[in-house]
Amino acid sequence: MKSKSTNKKKKRIWFIGIVLVLILLIVIAFFAFPKMNESRIKSEIKKANYCEVYSDCVDAGSKCPFGCYSYVNKNEVSRISKLIESFDSNCVYGCLACPNVTCENKKCKEVCE
Repeated sequence: MKSKSTNKKKKRIWFIGIVLVLILLIVIAFFAFPKMNESRIKSEIKKANYCEVYSDCVDAGSKCPFGCYSYVNKNEVSRISKLIESFDSNCVYGCLACPNVTCENKKCKEVCE
């Protein structure tokens, strides 16, 4: 028959192991979350970039790492702007002025001339 102190030690070891695993998972999630969020926002920008004519295209804003111009359909601009602004960026772009946009192959595209 095992003593009570041996059982307590085993329970303590299991408890410490579970706590360490949980801490490790939290740390991994903390470092992985910005990349997952960046990928999701890029995907949403890509899905919202559709047009029939150039007037469908509106710049939703720019922030590194999403490019100097994020042209999307005018019906999507508010949602995409909020996503871009919600991202905590730690990089900077130097952007050329591209004030014009075109609708090419049903996609909005900036025109730099």
